[in-house]
Amino acid sequence: MEIAVVDDVREESILLTGYLTDFEKEFKNDFHITTFESGEIFLERFKGQFDLVLMDIDMPGINGVDTARALRKIDREVVLMFVTAMPQYALSGYEVDAIDYVIKPVSYPDFALKLKKALRFVVMNKADEPLVLQTATGIVSLPISEIYYVESSLHYCIYHTKDQEYRVRESISNAEKKLAPFNFARCNSGYLVALKHVKAIIKDDVQVGDYLLKISRSKKASFTEQFTRLLGGL
Repeated sequence: MEIAVVDDVREESILLTGYLTDFEKEFKNDFHITTFESGEIFLERFKGQFDLVLMDIDMPGINGVDTARALRKIDREVVLMFVTAMPQYALSGYEVDAIDYVIKPVSYPDFALKLKKALRFVVMNKADEPLVLQTATGIVSLPISEIYYVESSLHYCIYHTKDQEYRVRESISNAEKKLAPFNFARCNSGYLVALKHVKAIIKDDVQVGDYLLKISRSKKASFTEQFTRLLGGL
């Protein structure tokens, strides 16, 4: 995973790099970290290579918010998180689709909590990779990001997208294993839901895109917890 740290204060960059290294060891991740001392240098060298950008706001020259605006003109998908001593400006993050912000001075527990959330969004970005399905009519290469939910039907699974269905002979347990890294969760024994497509949880129903699915009593607590964790970074 490629991570950029953009901060004009060398000590702050060293601190964040150290925290990333600690997190990497603790959770068995594999990070390649590149630091930049200004927004200008970061933009000059950015070629779409990063999965996550940790951006300071208060920097001389072009500040973090303006750097983020320029970044979004060339890359709408890269995951962005502000690390700042200026929380009053962090609200500007909504304008540039920053997923969160960490307040300086940064503590490792707070940083690790927010980083877990950021990495879940990185995983969702990577879900554009294809899932190869063997259907009755042939082999289909389906981007994981297009899957809304998987339905169990006797000895088959039906992969539902926005407007198509793909029927595959396999168990829903097998589908769950393949999709586990991409934030899918069971809302009942027969449905495996892409959490990124969940619009709302209303009583015993979950709205997934335009689909409305039932949440079983036994799955409700775990499903709601997984969805809340994805949104809140817990």
